[in-house]
Amino acid sequence: MKKWFAYGAMFFSVYLVFLISTIPAAWLVTFVKLPSNIQVAEITGTAWKSHTAKISIGGTTINNVNSDLSFFSLLMLDPNITLTFGGALENGPEGELIASQLFNDIKVSDLKISLPANDIAERLLLPIPMEAHNFIDLTITEFVIGKPICQQLSGKLLWNKAAVTALSEKVKLGRLSAELTCEKGALALTVSPDNDLGLTFTTYVHNMSKASGNGFLKPGNKFPSAIIPLLSFLGKADNQGRYRLSF
Repeated sequence: MKKWFAYGAMFFSVYLVFLISTIPAAWLVTFVKLPSNIQVAEITGTAWKSHTAKISIGGTTINNVNSDLSFFSLLMLDPNITLTFGGALENGPEGELIASQLFNDIKVSDLKISLPANDIAERLLLPIPMEAHNFIDLTITEFVIGKPICQQLSGKLLWNKAAVTALSEKVKLGRLSAELTCEKGALALTVSPDNDLGLTFTTYVHNMSKASGNGFLKPGNKFPSAIIPLLSFLGKADNQGRYRLSF
């Protein structure tokens, strides 16, 4: 009896996986708990493998999204989907991630993404017009979506060859990095103080349309001489030689 029960369970599992693998991805997405600021468009394929033309998150568009469903995750009743997106010929970010807990609070892990630095700079309220150059690389170990942004978050951001153009002059800023955490539901990005600018700064993303930041700029021996004349736009230095930054 036990032998036949094992065979029956095996057959049922294979049959169930077959049924799930043939479900249209566009229909399956209707059961996924997506935040209100995320929209998906032009989904094709099945639950097993699908393609999405674009995903909009707030004001950011991610193009050419491909997904692969893990067979073993189905057996554990927690579907894991590997997503790859973007590309050399696509606008916007490029990278990959693993999504799980799809029918609860979505969890993102092993995220690796590269995006133009200026895509971020354009969203900041800066004291002077500024264009950012090169790419920012973001890695996230774990991110659980919550209200307004997150429940859990652990990650790093690296701008390896940071450079900006301000007032028609391009300036190299060296290497900038930051830690990403979750504080009271908001995404917090804290810049590492080990940089050539003497920059200490923390940015909080409260939702996809609201962010704030506070910190200081304290010019030292490695501070780029080309942007010293721009410090006057930041106001007066305090008694410690620091210029306050906020937005």
